[in-house]
Amino acid sequence: MTKSAPRGSKSPPISAFDAACRSLARRRLTEAEVRQRLEKKYQPSEIAEAVIKLKEYHFIDDDALIVDYIKDRLNLSPRSVRMMQYELLRRGIAQEHFQRIFEQEFPDHDEVEAARQALKSRLKRLQSAPPQSRRERALRFLHSRGFNFEVINQVWGEVIDGFNENDPDS
Repeated sequence: MTKSAPRGSKSPPISAFDAACRSLARRRLTEAEVRQRLEKKYQPSEIAEAVIKLKEYHFIDDDALIVDYIKDRLNLSPRSVRMMQYELLRRGIAQEHFQRIFEQEFPDHDEVEAARQALKSRLKRLQSAPPQSRRERALRFLHSRGFNFEVINQVWGEVIDGFNENDPDS
């Protein structure tokens, strides 16, 4: 680790490229996020140069970020396509860009299966709750993950059938 210059001494200013690399070392960023961070301290021409260089070195690649983000979300914390699209929109990814990559990389995606996977993690907690509370909690949980009402109802119907088979008192 390099030491920073002592207070009061004049250190040479870091380039926009170096500043972007420091940000990217902490977290993977979209091109829009990099530009936004650099706009605070650098001129547009410096930012443009830095972004070109970052793309050249494959330090920023929005297409790969979208694919990896979707894979992580679907495997670790399933959400609806709409919710993932919204989350990436907040990070500067255009809806059309997201749709194009999603349709290209995940043509067989099943929203109902994603909702099932999301609810699977909650089933143990739901089993100990009273029947009406189960339904409310499950619907609220799936809704918070961005699933629409039709998908939620379909998945809940399957789950309630499973509860009824296992527990005739529910």
